[in-house]
Amino acid sequence: METQNHESKIDVRIIVGGLDIAQLVSKAVNNIQLENDYNIIVSSIIPTVELSIVKKVAGGADILLIGGYGHDETYNILYNELKTDFNHIGLFDYNNIIIEDESIDFKLAEKEILNSIIKSTLSYSLNLINIHTLENKLMKVTHNYNSLLDDYNQLIKEQEVLTRENSELREDINDIKSDYSAFKSRYEDIYSKEILEIFSLHDLWQDTFRQDLNDEKRIVIATDKFKPDNIIVGQGYIAAESRDKAIEWLNIVRTALIFVDDSDDDLKRELGSDEETTAPEVIDDYEIPNTFENFWD
Repeated sequence: METQNHESKIDVRIIVGGLDIAQLVSKAVNNIQLENDYNIIVSSIIPTVELSIVKKVAGGADILLIGGYGHDETYNILYNELKTDFNHIGLFDYNNIIIEDESIDFKLAEKEILNSIIKSTLSYSLNLINIHTLENKLMKVTHNYNSLLDDYNQLIKEQEVLTRENSELREDINDIKSDYSAFKSRYEDIYSKEILEIFSLHDLWQDTFRQDLNDEKRIVIATDKFKPDNIIVGQGYIAAESRDKAIEWLNIVRTALIFVDDSDDDLKRELGSDEETTAPEVIDDYEIPNTFENFWD
């Protein structure tokens, strides 16, 4: 508990030029009861102005009083070396405690110490208010900074996701381009080729010749045999560049089939009328013409 009470009080340290004045200041401090009346403690009376020593002892004080004859050179040096944003430095002016015979008046010393400490305490309190205000502003700025940092980190995560999705989309685009290139290469000459139309073979035969098609197989054989350009026949259909081209080919095939059928009938009649007729001699080197008479062999 004592430590907590000590930390809640204002810590004052007084720097003087020698032991004799240090003893006087110590006695005066005890008489004015600073701790009880003002919640102030004088934790150290430093009897030297040696900078290296003063720095070690004065560190952490709330208020530093520097003894001297006004704002002299010693005061200015110590002030510049010891002043921080968290303390206040005041002057313990020797000029105010010396009487006419150049001796020190004890009562004046008590009054000067008290006045110096009170003035410094007020300045220190105002400084604390400014510090607290700055701390509050700093807290708000820190809060805003942390909020912005969170937003920034979230944006970084979203950017990583978008970057990954963008990469995947680029891969998809490359795949599509590759597929398109392959498709284009495969079908780039499609417009230069003849597109065939498909018709029902039986319907077209009926519409053209007004009769039913009874022997589809012979039409398929004839078409496969002679392979006309852009004509395909099979499975009950005929494919051609146009209806007219399909009809033209069916006319050719029908005419050929009629010719073949008539020749076959004549041959059968001749064989029937003269069964004893000697068959003609077969000539080995005779080439059978590529005609409709033998396309189904």
